[in-house]
Amino acid sequence: MKKIKDIALWVSILIYLFVALGFVSEKRYALVCNKIAINVTDSLRNDFVERKQIIRLLEKNGINLIGQRFKDINLKKVEQIVNDYPPVYKAEVYKTINGTVNIDIEQRRPIVRVMDSRNLNYYIDEDGYIMRTSQNYTSHVIIVNGNINTNFILSNRVNVLEQEKSSQGKTKLLADIYRLGKYITDDKFWDAQIQQIYVNSSGDFELIPRIGDQNIIFGDYSDCETKFNNLMSLYKNAFPVVGWDKYKTINLKFKGQVVCTKRD
Repeated sequence: MKKIKDIALWVSILIYLFVALGFVSEKRYALVCNKIAINVTDSLRNDFVERKQIIRLLEKNGINLIGQRFKDINLKKVEQIVNDYPPVYKAEVYKTINGTVNIDIEQRRPIVRVMDSRNLNYYIDEDGYIMRTSQNYTSHVIIVNGNINTNFILSNRVNVLEQEKSSQGKTKLLADIYRLGKYITDDKFWDAQIQQIYVNSSGDFELIPRIGDQNIIFGDYSDCETKFNNLMSLYKNAFPVVGWDKYKTINLKFKGQVVCTKRD
C-alpha cells in the first residue's frame, strides 16, 4: 500500500507540474511587450550607442516592439538588425515574463583614429576593423595622421589585416598602424604616454608623447617591442639624470641603437 501511495503522490506532482507549466506557457504566449530595456554594458568607456538610435534603427526596419504579442516578435531578427549596426560588437536580445524585451549591447572598441592625407577620418577597432566616426560621440584614442593614403572603400566590414593580405602588402601601412596602436593601448604606461602617431614623408612613425617635448622617431613597426624597451630604459635611466628637456629628438629606428639629438 505504501508503494502505491508513493506512486500516486509522484503522479499527482507530475500532473500538477504539467498543468502549471501549461498555464505559464499559455500566459507567456499571450504576453504583450510593454517595455524595451536597452543595456549598453560598456557605456562608461564609449558612448557610440544610444537608446534612441536603436529604437530608430528597429523602426526603420519595420519593427515596433511596444504593443506586440511576444509570440509575434522574432527575436533572432531583432538581434541580427542590432548586430549589423556598425558601432555594435555584440548584441543579445531576450524577453522576460514581465513584458520586457531586453537588448544587451557590447560596443566596438576603437584603438586609433586615422586622419589620412585626403581628410578621410575613421577609427580602427581592437580587432582591426574600420569603424566610421560618429556625430554623437568622439572616442579619446590615439590620433594617427600624416602621409597616409587610404586606397580602398571605407566600410565597417573591412579589416585592415585582411586588406593587407588581399592587396599583397599594398595596405601594409594601415595594418602596421593597427599593430602599433594595439601594442600601445595594451600597455598601461604607453597608453597614458603616447597621444599621437605621425607618419612622415619617409613612411616612418613619429610618436608624440604627453610628457616631454621630444620628437620620437620610431621607424617602421619592426622590432616594436625592442624599440619600446629601449625607450623605457631611456626614460628610467637617462631622463631622471639629464632632465626631460635635454633632447629634442629620440631616434629608435636603427637596430640596437637609440640616437638622441640635444636641443640647441
